[in-house]
Amino acid sequence: MSHLIRAPHPALKPYIQDFWFLHFRIPHAKSLPPLAAAPVPQQALYFYPRQKGIARTLDGRKIVPPTAMIGGQGTERINYYLPEDYLMFKIVFQPSGFYRLFGTPMTLFVDNNEDAVSVLGNDMKAVQERIEAVDDFETMVKIAETYLFQKIKQAKYSELPIDKVLSQLNWQNQSLDKIAHESCLSSRQFERNFLNRLGVSPKFYGRLYRFNETMKLKEKKPTLSWMNIAYDSGYFDHNHLLRDFKQFTGAMPSNFDLDQALFY
Repeated sequence: MSHLIRAPHPALKPYIQDFWFLHFRIPHAKSLPPLAAAPVPQQALYFYPRQKGIARTLDGRKIVPPTAMIGGQGTERINYYLPEDYLMFKIVFQPSGFYRLFGTPMTLFVDNNEDAVSVLGNDMKAVQERIEAVDDFETMVKIAETYLFQKIKQAKYSELPIDKVLSQLNWQNQSLDKIAHESCLSSRQFERNFLNRLGVSPKFYGRLYRFNETMKLKEKKPTLSWMNIAYDSGYFDHNHLLRDFKQFTGAMPSNFDLDQALFY
């Protein structure tokens, strides 16, 4: 398996967080159980230049991703069935990155993976075709960066104080009033601008961010009890973690197989 992550060119950093590359082959993948993919606090462009897996929501709805896909903020678990030859190249955006580059409110993409070519046009189609024609990560990064440098020149929105705040580490742990003040906005203005950038409310995003960090901590320290994990992750009590666990995975910890789950 190849799993690679690389930071973007410094000029792209206000818009792009990372580039990801994941490639593996699984003989007889159809016989494997699905991976439970809990939502992560992230917006990204995904490319699947080889075989595509399929996903199903907990209510049974089938999702087949397009070859190039805008992945907005997810809010619920999906079960992902991997193909035998899986290759994913992903452009992960900063919290304000996609909105500032393309001017499209991220509310349109919540739990809704859209065909990137249909939304972004022929320029994206050319990027998709070039990525499909290569195999290595660095060449894919060069293709993506060339496209993104052109989009920076046409960026829909310049940087505002809210964008600087959202680029800081651990802003999710601050109060709404504090980050609104640092953004030079009222709380109501901040929430409206936040929705455009991330698609969900600041409160919901903060809960999702904390839950994701909690699950990564559990992966690193599997012997810790859920009660200790809850307190180490900043939950008020164990019940608050259970509430989030149920919402974001559709299960309780005792019924959730961490070995068959995706958290990143």
